[in-house]
Amino acid sequence: MSKQKLRIIYKELSEKIDTSQEAALFEVKELKNDLNELQRHLSGRKKETDLQPEDLLRSVYEVAQHLRDMQKRREILAEMQDVAAETEAEEYLLSRGAKFLSRPVGWHFQTSKERFLLHVEDPVRAAVKLRKLLAEGKRLKRPRKKTA
Repeated sequence: MSKQKLRIIYKELSEKIDTSQEAALFEVKELKNDLNELQRHLSGRKKETDLQPEDLLRSVYEVAQHLRDMQKRREILAEMQDVAAETEAEEYLLSRGAKFLSRPVGWHFQTSKERFLLHVEDPVRAAVKLRKLLAEGKRLKRPRKKTA
């Protein structure tokens, strides 16, 4: 999947999270007003009220539903970001010459003089370590071609 499509999906999920949050805030404010009116009625400061008990239940249910919706979308967004980071890190590692070996298990980077174990399983951490090594000057050395 292209990065542009991922950005669109991230943006759409973020917007839906924001709309759920706004709707939950609206319902909380409405519930707060209803509870204040109920408190005034029960304490005797307000004689008549047209408040229905079902309104309170409906408001609480909608707040709970919006919170569940926000939580689920945040989890999905976090998973997608983790997968995208791993994929990007694997592409970086492979483009720089690192390999995932089975013995010893992990991501390895080999220069002409030494071999580095970057990380056992996590490609994101391995990519970070490879960036540090490359910044320090540990470049992949290619043997010189023999001239006749």
